[in-house]
Amino acid sequence: MFLNTSHFVKEECFDSSFCKNIIQQGDVKSLEQAKITDGNSNNRKSKVSWINNQELISQITPIINQSNTNSNWNFLLREFEPLQYTTYNKDDHYDWHIDSHTKPYDNGLIRKLSFTICLNDDYTGGNFELSIPHPISKKTKHFKFKKVFKPGTIIIFPSFIWHKVHPVISGVRKVLVGWVVGKSFV
Repeated sequence: MFLNTSHFVKEECFDSSFCKNIIQQGDVKSLEQAKITDGNSNNRKSKVSWINNQELISQITPIINQSNTNSNWNFLLREFEPLQYTTYNKDDHYDWHIDSHTKPYDNGLIRKLSFTICLNDDYTGGNFELSIPHPISKKTKHFKFKKVFKPGTIIIFPSFIWHKVHPVISGVRKVLVGWVVGKSFV
């Protein structure tokens, strides 16, 4: 699939109270070692907890819809998966991967859009990078964001786009990650 736009970034889309609320919700739950459904578990080192909160989803939905339209993806979207609160401590990372699974879910839905909401900025490293088409292709375009985003910044991209989180050098990177699903592409 050819895309004119690989990603959508809106800095400081959500305020500090929104970010602090998510951190509180995520930290109150027991964080577990992140797992990979399809792939090599050595590619990922981080901790996660799950947040199923319709109020948060209703706050995120307008920016997801705006990005879907403004980026000319125009994907038919149905619903959100539970939200993933993720922490990356020193040396934690997530190597090149896509968020699409090898098969649709039992209900026939697939991940269409992925997003990351940056919740803090008191860390170094942990840079986010996108690659089109594949990170080892000779015609690859890399979009490495060389800065730590301000809290409340959202990065949205199609779930089939290759991306990674570089190792954290110091501090703890905290993000809210999510996926919006819809019927398979035809």
